[in-house]
Amino acid sequence: MINEQTNTRTATVTYSRRQGVGFIAYARSCVKKMQDEGRYDAAHKLDSYIGRFTAYLGRNEIAFKDFDSRLIRNYHRWLQDKALGRNSISLYIRNLKRVYRMAVDDGTAKDNHPFEGVDVSYHVKKEKNGLTLDEVRRLKELDLDGRSKAVNFARDMFLFSVYARGMTADDMFHLTRDNISGGILVYTSKITGSRETIVWEQLIQDIADRYALPDTPFLFPVITSADPREQWRQYCGALHNINRNLKTVARLLGLSFPLNMMVAHHTWNSMTKGLTIGNLL
Repeated sequence: MINEQTNTRTATVTYSRRQGVGFIAYARSCVKKMQDEGRYDAAHKLDSYIGRFTAYLGRNEIAFKDFDSRLIRNYHRWLQDKALGRNSISLYIRNLKRVYRMAVDDGTAKDNHPFEGVDVSYHVKKEKNGLTLDEVRRLKELDLDGRSKAVNFARDMFLFSVYARGMTADDMFHLTRDNISGGILVYTSKITGSRETIVWEQLIQDIADRYALPDTPFLFPVITSADPREQWRQYCGALHNINRNLKTVARLLGLSFPLNMMVAHHTWNSMTKGLTIGNLL
């Protein structure tokens, strides 16, 4: 009985100490934690979601006790008035919900159930999310002579992703020669944390050879810094430029939809599932 009373008092004291922390301060601490863990992309995205929410609030803090369903419904309508799409609104709301749940789970906040009755579901778009086998072959054979190095690099990065079974750009840009041994490429996915193995085919080798530099361990000329935060900036800059130049490639191919590295990521899974790289020749 004494132990139960002690535990209750301890929990009450812990909650009381945290009670003064507002939602925004707590969310910023989550961003800082992500940065400390090297998860700069996730930290950047969460920071942007919190920035949008503070723009709606018109101030830099709100107490957890004022974080209720009326607030979230009003914020939802405010986002709709900004002419944002359903999926964008869902991302903003769902990320607030994720932070709020963490605060409830660790005792920082009491659950006011502010998200009840708010639709945060995604709308599944019926749009092109990958290339067909024929389109991949056409992309490989596309004549880019006279085009900039940046356009050629964008095409090659797209194809490398497809040949590497939908490898993400983040994983691609962090590949080093140490990832290749005995004709096998081994790496750990930054998204799932799983260990992936891919046969190092000649098609992949040919692309890597075009961009090999003697003074860097990385396969591609994107990451040059040893600082993790600067590496993230370099990754973001390279991805932006590649996606911009892939729009040119899509136009040259006569596609009715834009290309980007996300399309490359989905191409292997959705359009060439069950095939081997040899089928792409």
